[in-house]
Amino acid sequence: MNPVFSAREENRVQMYLRESAPWELGDPPPARPIAQPYRPPFSSGGEFIRKEDAGKLLGILSGPSPYQNYIQRVMASPPASVLPKKFLRIVSSLNEVPEYLRARFVADDDKIVGGTIDRRTGIIYMVPAPGRRTDTRFEFALHEAVHLFAHPFMSLVDEKTFQASYGRSCTTAPDVGTFQRKYCRGFGEGATQVITEQIMETQGIVKYRESPYAELTPPVLELIKIFSLDRFARAYFWGAVNEFTQAMEFRWGNAWQNVANLTAAGQTKLALAELNKLEIAYIRRRGPKGDFPTPSPIQKYAQRGIKHGSEIRG
Repeated sequence: MNPVFSAREENRVQMYLRESAPWELGDPPPARPIAQPYRPPFSSGGEFIRKEDAGKLLGILSGPSPYQNYIQRVMASPPASVLPKKFLRIVSSLNEVPEYLRARFVADDDKIVGGTIDRRTGIIYMVPAPGRRTDTRFEFALHEAVHLFAHPFMSLVDEKTFQASYGRSCTTAPDVGTFQRKYCRGFGEGATQVITEQIMETQGIVKYRESPYAELTPPVLELIKIFSLDRFARAYFWGAVNEFTQAMEFRWGNAWQNVANLTAAGQTKLALAELNKLEIAYIRRRGPKGDFPTPSPIQKYAQRGIKHGSEIRG
């Protein structure tokens, strides 16, 4: 049944219809913007990146990955406010690199050190990829960016302070990340590459080629499986290395240092065999009763060789 209005009521209704806002009566309200799915700016680790792409590196670092929450917390810290917008530098000459960093750009066996970070200023220095002049591979730049955001972010720690806080170190260099400084180059570079590759994998970015750190990553992957990604990430990005060390020593005693030393020497099979031996001993000490974790399947890694990469390392 249609309503019947008086002339006066009809005028009032027409006035209401004309003055309705912000949309006409009967029209649906404006739709909320649809959130766009995350799409990384690179699809392959082999794509070339220039200094103008520094912002893209930050986007990928803070994007989806198992380490997103840990990295975003670093990005929200006070030091991040002074990170230079153009923190990525592709240099054609070592004269463009601060003198105290030049010694890092040397040949290491058949691999060329292609990048390093200046932790005090927040700048990444990269040499061009072979055959290029102003760019390098994205995967190499991301590896250095992970180094940059490792604890202590944009901060230097002198040796006396480091030892007072974390104990014995592998190097007295004040700008090396806490994780690598405590556990040496094998665990440090291996951890950095593992994080780099897991960020890429989560975002669907294809690896460029076999990593020059391929011999260092398997022991680190086993550490993550045994001690959890959370404990590993807290140590790497937030400096909770004492917690990580205590966990290793509770399980293996000081013998974890054997695994670290073998990894640093590139002895992947021996490092994994040692790790496997420590795990078996730990389980035997726990006895047949009660709940205890089974050893991770690392013997298969120890029985096969790891091919060595041959391009750029940082």
